[in-house]
Amino acid sequence: MSRLTQYSPFSSEPFADVFQAFLRPIRQNGEDQAPRMDIDVTEAGDKYVLKADVPGIDKKDITVQIDGNTVMISANKEKHSETKEAGNVIRRERFWGQVQRSVSLASPIDEAAAKAVCENGVLTLTLPKSAGSRNKTLQIE
Repeated sequence: MSRLTQYSPFSSEPFADVFQAFLRPIRQNGEDQAPRMDIDVTEAGDKYVLKADVPGIDKKDITVQIDGNTVMISANKEKHSETKEAGNVIRRERFWGQVQRSVSLASPIDEAAAKAVCENGVLTLTLPKSAGSRNKTLQIE
């Protein structure tokens, strides 16, 4: 999940990258402005552990919904009013609004045993697999 793009000298438009780099400060690309929720998902035996970055968001403003094998994380960050001391705002990059992330896992989740902890801007979800989700090998008759 690298945020870097690879340069290809064999591109059909060899000067496209040059023009895009030149215009980048002028145009506001929508995906550059969109907030991101970076996640890591690991599988440890009979459970999944999902870690999501939610910096600056209070835990009361985070909602986690589990539906079968799908986990939906929603976070809402309120805009705080700031008092101007002096001068003009040159650039404002701090995000306020709502961000969502949905992940589909290979096995259904046991919703009753799932746990969520938010500490230091990292949301950690411990998601035990449902008891009926064990892999089963069928004998062919």
